[in-house]
Amino acid sequence: MSTKPRTVEAARTEILSAIAEVRAAARLGRDEQRAHTADWLDGLFADVSDRRGLREASAQGLTLYRGGMGSFRDVGYAAAGHAVDRLYAALRRGRSWFLRNS
Repeated sequence: MSTKPRTVEAARTEILSAIAEVRAAARLGRDEQRAHTADWLDGLFADVSDRRGLREASAQGLTLYRGGMGSFRDVGYAAAGHAVDRLYAALRRGRSWFLRNS
């Protein structure tokens, strides 16, 4: 990982890319629930423009990972597993206090 400070926009772009990967994996696996969740996540990050907003949206997104069996993280195929793990990592980075606004 780079030691350079990251910007809010770079972190938001990474999260949106991970959401798109979740959506693509959901289509591939005909997983309507994850596809709807990807739409919900897109809405969370639509108007994010500062660190506070990114931290709040990321925290909301991370609530998907609290469940047990049958939760968002409980996937049955490799493409979805990779996408869900990538999204989790991106959302965790979105919670950073070290992101610059620009």
